[in-house]
Amino acid sequence: MWPFSNYREVSIDSLSASYDFIVVGGGTAGCVLANRLSADSSKTVLLVERGPRADTWAARVPLFSSDFASDGSRTLKRDSEVQPEAGRSFMLVSGGALGGSTRVNQMLYTRGLPAEYDMWEEAGRKGWGWEDVKPYFLKSERALAGRVEGVHNDTGEWKTRRMGDEYYFAGFKKAMVAAQDIGLPYIDDINSPTHPPFGCAGLHFTIDEHARRHSTYHAFLPASLVRQRVNLHVCTNALVERIDIERQEDGHCVARGVVLLPVKGGSLEKRMYVQAVREIVLSAGPFGSPHVLMLRRLNPLLFSGIGPSEHLKEHDIPIVKDLPAVGSNLQDHFGVSVGFSIPLQDSLLSSEKRPWRFFVELFRYLIWGTGLLLGPVLQLAIFTHSGLLDKTGRPTKLEKAFSESVPDIEIMPLAYSSFDNPSPVPNGSFSFLNVLLHPRSKGTVRLVSRDPRVPLAIDPRYLSDKADFAPLRASLRLSMRMRDTMRERGYEMDDWVVPAGERDEDLDAHIRTYSRTTFHYTSTCRMAPEGDSEGGGVVDDKLRVHGVAALRIADTRLQS
Repeated sequence: MWPFSNYREVSIDSLSASYDFIVVGGGTAGCVLANRLSADSSKTVLLVERGPRADTWAARVPLFSSDFASDGSRTLKRDSEVQPEAGRSFMLVSGGALGGSTRVNQMLYTRGLPAEYDMWEEAGRKGWGWEDVKPYFLKSERALAGRVEGVHNDTGEWKTRRMGDEYYFAGFKKAMVAAQDIGLPYIDDINSPTHPPFGCAGLHFTIDEHARRHSTYHAFLPASLVRQRVNLHVCTNALVERIDIERQEDGHCVARGVVLLPVKGGSLEKRMYVQAVREIVLSAGPFGSPHVLMLRRLNPLLFSGIGPSEHLKEHDIPIVKDLPAVGSNLQDHFGVSVGFSIPLQDSLLSSEKRPWRFFVELFRYLIWGTGLLLGPVLQLAIFTHSGLLDKTGRPTKLEKAFSESVPDIEIMPLAYSSFDNPSPVPNGSFSFLNVLLHPRSKGTVRLVSRDPRVPLAIDPRYLSDKADFAPLRASLRLSMRMRDTMRERGYEMDDWVVPAGERDEDLDAHIRTYSRTTFHYTSTCRMAPEGDSEGGGVVDDKLRVHGVAALRIADTRLQS
């Protein structure tokens, strides 16, 4: 029997009238929250997820379950507003099932550099320095390779592993050697707090010992746990129409409950009100969380309308709390691709254009749990800072003499096309995805309607801050030097989609044309003081929504 069948889910009609805690959103964060909060058997917890559980065999096979290869049943896709700098809209993708984006992503397990958390602390975010957050990373991890003191734990819930030093596609090894030739050292463990910030890193993946995707749903809300904890209810396919906020006589606002609708057949007659005795925790994602905050009132005593006052007035939404940062400060790791034609056997396309190879790979996976179906289309990443690179894209400074402590660009070598163009025939494809790690551009998430089922207007405003071009140009030049070095070592690698030249104008034209999202949306409910000069805040250092008691937001990376 499939190990995650017989899952105990509760329909809207069967919910209790009240719970101590209501977690809105069963994505990457929501599954962890439901697990941790329900560990206290004296507290009742409701987890509400808009999407389905969708736990099939294919949904656990790493390659099949990745968004680019899946049937779309676990994915939410939205079109952005047209981006003036690119002249088109972008398809924005996020997880749409229990477990969120950990159900459809590339399964990378990366924590970020200690310096990044320390920068948050230095900016005033008390309790968010590296030494503060490290224990929680260790608590949740179960490294299949074993415990490494202070680096990896082997007793947590979330299983992580390395693919080993053998690369599935030849281009990865070539890229790793080229990076070292250029002057970027190899980093054996990207999650070690002592590794250098710049170099070519091997990656960890959330894949279990049975070669299956290990999402936060499977790690933190397995069937055995949900059946055992009678104080935990998991309700899928349920839409949170709004949060009800009570304005008390003294003017203070308190979150009291949520109004739910079934996603399918969600008529107004099927509404259900559920009270939160202690707190509501929003973890509905960078689009869902601001959406829920801004929605309209239920009756004259119960309100929902937390956000930019002028925008809420446009939709006749009563204003409980004027909080301009709600739905603002939207950022993303903006990506730009360059692509090459390579030998077919070195590309993911080999299994597509040679059907017999797919059946060989299926056999390898079913019998030994190895091969292409583990999803090894990304096995390493290159990190550096644009300030380290000369005008040709080569590193010029020693790290010890360089003041920057975190990278601002990343290059992902990929064994397939990382943009929308058709692949070269009959050859395979290989690409470098150049990623802007600290974008300056900020966008917005705004309502189109008071109806929670109507899609949002999402405007990332990619490249609206011209400062974002410079690091991307440097990254593209570094990609070209990687290509040159790989060719010098004899690798067959023909230009396919590359900049017309390396003048700033040529690189900028390429950036506008071959750009994409990397699905890392963040900061629409930013953690900062309400009047912070860098864009305002929605939650304080304890994730409490400014001006509204009993309401927190625990979701994505909350500080830009």
